[in-house]
Amino acid sequence: MYNPFTEIDSHDDDAALIEDILRGNRKPLETLILRHQGWIYNIAFKMVMDHDDASDITQEILIKFITSLSTYDPAKGAFRTWLYRIVANHVLTMKKKKFERRIHDFDTYLAIIEKLPDNRSFSHPEAGVLEEELKTGCMMGMLMCLSRRDRLVFLLGAVFNVTDVIGSEIMDISRENFRKILSRSRKKVHSHMNGFCGVINPENPCRCAGKTKAFYSLGMLDPHNTRYYKPDRIKIKDILNIKLEQFDRSFYGPFIDTFRDHPFYDSPDMVNWLRDMLRHEEFRGIFEIH
Repeated sequence: MYNPFTEIDSHDDDAALIEDILRGNRKPLETLILRHQGWIYNIAFKMVMDHDDASDITQEILIKFITSLSTYDPAKGAFRTWLYRIVANHVLTMKKKKFERRIHDFDTYLAIIEKLPDNRSFSHPEAGVLEEELKTGCMMGMLMCLSRRDRLVFLLGAVFNVTDVIGSEIMDISRENFRKILSRSRKKVHSHMNGFCGVINPENPCRCAGKTKAFYSLGMLDPHNTRYYKPDRIKIKDILNIKLEQFDRSFYGPFIDTFRDHPFYDSPDMVNWLRDMLRHEEFRGIFEIH
């Protein structure tokens, strides 16, 4: 699968597609959206933890991308940098979403989970699915406790394996600053999870299996409509194409691997959305697309 964050940007045909788009052709615009929609959507979803919000955010970003595409100057930098700066600026400045209002502090978040009754005798035919759904969702909730900037740098650097060279370009900061933010955010998440979560540290008492009944009783888990656990989807680490021996074997290696083991989520069909938009004469007029 296409990965826009490889160290060597070998996708020079982006520039050719843009030239074709600005000549009024629709097909290369669809190609460009298909190429990037999955990554934009996954960044959005992991920033807000909600598929509906992530879909809206992705559309908003694509509108910004489409309406400002004529300003892109390849002489000033790679298209990847230009596009994902739009992504970064949007998710850092957008209005707070519902889960950001609910989850924003490690101590409060962990205290709520800790107070829920622990029941390891819970019996359900889909108990395994419920447990995996809770585990993935809870780990994503940990990231929500970071500030937006720290969360985005963690996603780029730790989860998507973006180097400081590329990450600093996207965030429009120095490489040193990108590394510092990444180190700080990684320490924050690891420190809180290592002191609480049984997935990260088996010596901790908190187990997803023990909390499943409480979350299920609250109507927050549905084995037939999982929001986070998607066993049929390719995993992030497979998208990144990182061989096992190349994984970070530092102190944080196994910890980071738990996040890369999460699904790479399907994006809504933004090409069909674009085609619907292009039925409106005003939208078509942006590029004189026929």
